[in-house]
Amino acid sequence: MKSLTLILILLLILTGELDTRPQYSILQTYGTKCSACHVNVQGGGVRSIAGWLSRKDISLIDPEWIALKRFFENLTASNSFYHDKFVFGFDARIQSARWPKGPASSERDYMLMQASPYLVIQPFQWLWFEGFYNIAYDLEKAKRYPAQQPYAFSLNLKPFADFPSLRVGFFQPPIGQKWDDHTMFVRTAIANRGRHYIVPDDYADWGAQLDYENIPWLSLSLGAFSGKNFSILKVPNKEGKSIPIVEENSIGIATRGMISPELISGVTSYAGGTFYLNGDYYISSAFLGIGLPDKVCLIGEYVRTQKENSRLTLTFTTELTYQITESLLPFVRAERSILKDKNENNPIYANHLVIGAHIILLPSIDLLIEYRILDREHLPKYFSQWAFQLHLYY
Repeated sequence: MKSLTLILILLLILTGELDTRPQYSILQTYGTKCSACHVNVQGGGVRSIAGWLSRKDISLIDPEWIALKRFFENLTASNSFYHDKFVFGFDARIQSARWPKGPASSERDYMLMQASPYLVIQPFQWLWFEGFYNIAYDLEKAKRYPAQQPYAFSLNLKPFADFPSLRVGFFQPPIGQKWDDHTMFVRTAIANRGRHYIVPDDYADWGAQLDYENIPWLSLSLGAFSGKNFSILKVPNKEGKSIPIVEENSIGIATRGMISPELISGVTSYAGGTFYLNGDYYISSAFLGIGLPDKVCLIGEYVRTQKENSRLTLTFTTELTYQITESLLPFVRAERSILKDKNENNPIYANHLVIGAHIILLPSIDLLIEYRILDREHLPKYFSQWAFQLHLYY
């Protein structure tokens, strides 16, 4: 039991690409839309020029104190070139955690979680290309996850200012809220053995999507996507036989809607939801956030998935972040996972508590410290450990 629990928590910690922090959208004052900081209207990936400018000079240590002022000034001079026709970005994350070295032992080790260069090419105001490649996918072959992809890309067109934009390519459907941690229960539910992937790390499929962002407080998306890579995920049917969660040649429909009106002066907020349907499988989510800029924010999400005659999951997460300074952000996150298989008599319940802090030591260098406690209610003991992550971003 102990070794099984250890394997589970390590799988939860050692995930691939991490995306974005919805907490930042609540803590700042220039709009809670993902498109305020990212080229991708769903968040994550390459940062727009505005998003890059908003965080490039934040640090706990003044570079001048350690004689690196000129170095960081040159480094953060710009992320765009040739009159903004080319935009570059990069994310790299190194994780320190414990994972099993034998049936009853574990050692702290290190893993390159992400090394993703981003590129945006925009030859015209109405046409742009964006994409990334995660180099860690090739370097950490033993730690890949089902349905994980090494890259994503899309071609975007918006020929008319008042019309939606069209996105076509190989990318992730708009499922759930984008988080900076794919170990969260809204991304993966706890199963009797291992875990159930809701939205796998770096998951992507071929698809086309319409995005409407013309109203400042409204964001809408509608897309159709191949189920080929989603079909890699397996679930048990009512007889206990492993089957694909969707058919390989199927088409899934994904929708997303979010509103972010200013209801009260000085308070930022958003609320929204997503729905993905493919045959007899669906993923629905509802999320919201509220906060005081530069002070505190509370965000949460509820996700329900169901495969007919197979599996039902209900997952919840809520996170409270307090901004001591822009470079020091302690937080606490509480989560709950409920999973029910048709061929099992008892649901699987799990609780997860994370206490941590983002410490932006120097411009573009974020140290994440976390203490994690995982409680699987059908096991006699809980598992806990410290995890550390160094995030380099540009």
